[in-house]
Amino acid sequence: MLGLRNFSTGGYYFNFKMADALLQAGHEVDVVHFMTIPEKIRGSRIGGSFHVFRRVLKFNPDLIVISKSYSFMVPLRLLLLLRKYPVLYLVHHLEWHDRSYDVSIVRSKIIRWLLSCGNKIWVNSLNTAKDVVSLGIPEDKLCIIPPGFERFELIPSGRKRKPIRILSVGTLCPRKDQLTLVKACAGLGNNDFHLLILGDDTIDISYTEAVLKEADTPVLREKVTFLGHISQDDLHALYNQSHILANLSRWEGYGIAIAEAMWAGLPVVAANVGAVPELVTHGVNGYLITPGDVEGCTKYLEELIIDGTMREKMSMNAHRRAEKLFSWHDTGKEFVSLAEETAGREIRRRESG
Repeated sequence: MLGLRNFSTGGYYFNFKMADALLQAGHEVDVVHFMTIPEKIRGSRIGGSFHVFRRVLKFNPDLIVISKSYSFMVPLRLLLLLRKYPVLYLVHHLEWHDRSYDVSIVRSKIIRWLLSCGNKIWVNSLNTAKDVVSLGIPEDKLCIIPPGFERFELIPSGRKRKPIRILSVGTLCPRKDQLTLVKACAGLGNNDFHLLILGDDTIDISYTEAVLKEADTPVLREKVTFLGHISQDDLHALYNQSHILANLSRWEGYGIAIAEAMWAGLPVVAANVGAVPELVTHGVNGYLITPGDVEGCTKYLEELIIDGTMREKMSMNAHRRAEKLFSWHDTGKEFVSLAEETAGREIRRRESG
């Protein structure tokens, strides 16, 4: 998991959970990411690639698992051509969705080449699978295993008090689009609500400042609270104390926060993008809007604030949907099987060769 900085995202959380699952299954795991490599080569594509390659030569692994890191992986992949190690790629989503830009033909071909070099490719949703196949990767290389979430204790009495709490969970950045959410809440007028925005606010300082400025108005000043990054236990407590999840991300490869919120019985107002429709059914357990639609977001938030009967109905539907989703135990079990299958097949091939 190499990158230009240390992130705290759902994708990274998944990666560490799967490393734990492999350890618990009795395998040896060497995790290499931004914080484990020497400080002097952090952010260096060449330095990072050689660091990983040296560790590969030292430990002679049965399997190499690579999570995204495409710009770092080109030199590493070239080095790995010298030694035939089986590779399992993890694709949470194609990276240009993070930044809302059109990928160049050259970059698309590089990513296609990298993924085609892998023996198997893990993806988190049907939507991500379609994205990868659209690059020209054969479907039979892919394995869909959705992320899990913790079945934390539910305390329904926590949300009986007013005001209605609207929860937003995610790093403050353009992709998560908290700016649209704050603008939408400004249109809620005198409705009795409180917006809680959770997530790392240090990744994109200019964007964080823009969101803070939008919330610093007479209409919203007392109705919006920024909590920054909080612990899992505190997050679970807030799910129990809140009434609605607002997730306006302009792209989601899966949406762990959506699954967690639905487990707690929160109806979801979300942008109709990526894998979100695989979790949220419009009018059943939440509402789907066009990305950036301020008026649409205001409309559905207001409906859920005012109509307690509708909110309760959607709450029950949200929890029922979450009950059918993978737990982390389910995901870990499936992932370990995928890793063992990928490693085992290639080990047998090398031995027979």
